[in-house]
Amino acid sequence: MIKLSDFLKGSIKVSGLTLLVLLAAALSACGAMGGGSLPTATAALPTAVGGGDVRELPTPLPAEEVGVGATSGAQDTPEGTWGNYLRDIIAEQNQAQSSKINLYERYEAPSITQQKLNTLVKAVALVSDRSKITENKEGVAVVNGDFDIRFTKANGDTETRTCKITVQIERYDSTWYVLNPQPLAIFSVCSK
Repeated sequence: MIKLSDFLKGSIKVSGLTLLVLLAAALSACGAMGGGSLPTATAALPTAVGGGDVRELPTPLPAEEVGVGATSGAQDTPEGTWGNYLRDIIAEQNQAQSSKINLYERYEAPSITQQKLNTLVKAVALVSDRSKITENKEGVAVVNGDFDIRFTKANGDTETRTCKITVQIERYDSTWYVLNPQPLAIFSVCSK
């Protein structure tokens, strides 16, 4: 004679085992469909212009917490502010040109990029600064920017250009600030 309580205990064991198998199968399916944390193979990176593999883009860092103690490029003299500004606009051009080349290497057909190597600027450096600073009235100065920069092109050639820009600097609370700071337009304000 079969007792009902023994039958229920046996069926609970079977049901529990079946449930466990179904759960394991479901979790495996999720992992296989990209929902899990199983590692997946990555495709090989293309070859960069000039040889080598294209570097993966770096993981962006979280924004810097600058707080109230952040320092400014503006200084207590027009000359100090101009010197910092000139170096910063050149550094900005280096970042912009590097970003442009990275995009070409990652997305443009290598044969097309290869044809552009003599026109792509890889680096910009300050060679000399002959700028004149004139204080027109109390707290207002004009910089007649006159300086030389050297391009290093992607093919390794270098070229020196003379840049001419006018920048107005004004004093606020004993600090001199550039009015309307702009990136350096190296192809329009710098000539051979």
